[in-house]
Amino acid sequence: MALSVRRLITSNPVCFIFSALITPGFLFTDLSFLVLNPGNGEPTTADQDYFINPLHGSWISPDDNIRLYYDSSFAPNLGWFVGITFGNRIYLKLDRSAINVNTPLLLDLSFRGRTRLLLHEYTHVKQYRDFNDSQAAFGFAYLKAYCQYHFSYRANPFEDEAFEKQEQVNKLLQDPIGTLFMDKWKLNDWAARIGSPTRTDYETHPDRPGEYHLRFQRGSITLSCNGPLARPGYIGEPQSSCTARI
Repeated sequence: MALSVRRLITSNPVCFIFSALITPGFLFTDLSFLVLNPGNGEPTTADQDYFINPLHGSWISPDDNIRLYYDSSFAPNLGWFVGITFGNRIYLKLDRSAINVNTPLLLDLSFRGRTRLLLHEYTHVKQYRDFNDSQAAFGFAYLKAYCQYHFSYRANPFEDEAFEKQEQVNKLLQDPIGTLFMDKWKLNDWAARIGSPTRTDYETHPDRPGEYHLRFQRGSITLSCNGPLARPGYIGEPQSSCTARI
């Protein structure tokens, strides 16, 4: 957990006792999800890694074994959740087929919403890692913060950080220019060649209007656009007036 979040969780005897009493229930809920959703889950796809890497890539390694459980069964008391994370396991109520992107990203509201959810849950994995992979230590701190912030889910610093993180890729996920990078990346099947983005925003060229640049793990993509898309801040549907090169 980021130091800024740690500072928000102060000493509070009442919340300390509350957390100590409720943490066993948190651990039991973790166990119930293992029972309700057997198996090893699935790894992320290249389309998901496209957004996960620029936000969380600095701490993820191939050995992390973070797994996604689609169409998960949730404990009855957590039925209103659409996603929940325990350690390295992310449980989603989404169907596996829902991650396929078959339309321009700017128009695919469903995929964009699901991607934000995944980025949110990945932040919780990072928070868990910051407690030395201890589910008990993470659960205790999460519940203590929940108590301290008046039992508000949204005000809990752990959730506040996750909501903030999920918005940090908006320039790639919903910006008319930013979404074109993924469209071209997919159209040209460049995933194996250049990997995923390493930045959450693209760059403009001061001397060449209509030229945009995004860095990837093994190279970069440059867009050269004409017409309305040559103007930064353009809002509209994706255009075919942009060419891409790596």
